[in-house]
Amino acid sequence: MTTDASAGPAAYPALADTPAKRARWWTELEPQWRAAFSQAFFRHAAQPTPEELESLWQTRVLRLVGPRAPYPSLTFELTNCSGLAGMQNLETLVLTHHQLEHLGQLGQLTQLRSLFVNNNAILTLQGIEPLTQLEQLYAQVNRLESIEAVGNLLKLRELYVSLNPIKTLSGLTRQHALAMKQFVCLPSEHLSDRIIMPLERKLGIRFRSL
Repeated sequence: MTTDASAGPAAYPALADTPAKRARWWTELEPQWRAAFSQAFFRHAAQPTPEELESLWQTRVLRLVGPRAPYPSLTFELTNCSGLAGMQNLETLVLTHHQLEHLGQLGQLTQLRSLFVNNNAILTLQGIEPLTQLEQLYAQVNRLESIEAVGNLLKLRELYVSLNPIKTLSGLTRQHALAMKQFVCLPSEHLSDRIIMPLERKLGIRFRSL
């Protein structure tokens, strides 16, 4: 079983603030999410104990990596983020090499510092606007046409959105330059030098290539 010994006391949302509520939450999960937690966190297929469910809700780090990755933690690909709704203690979430198209349910994870969702089929970042503590966002190799949802994420130090069909960088402002150390948006077939060079000067952010 994977645990985070440094997590300390956890502030549970109402969804999971008692053993009975956590047990009910488990039974109501989609089968793909019960399988995901069983493989990647509990590492067994049996019914999790109350202590294991508490450990899952306390964890600050969760790595759910699909089978196409070099070092997968799952044998199948997830199709949505529903199993993560309400897990407000998470600070680092790795959710790569799946079939995700939307991230809306991650907006509840307001303590997230690092989010890795590269190698999915994500069409939009809409829904992550509440993640104002986010410092790292890796979303390369998806289907993004816009990054407008990062407009209020002013603590971002690393933003990787290369290998997406991005058509506009609306959402980035000079305020992002205060924290931004790495902005990797290239290659992208729609972002020509004619677009990039004036924006770099305007925003004070260097646009880098993967």
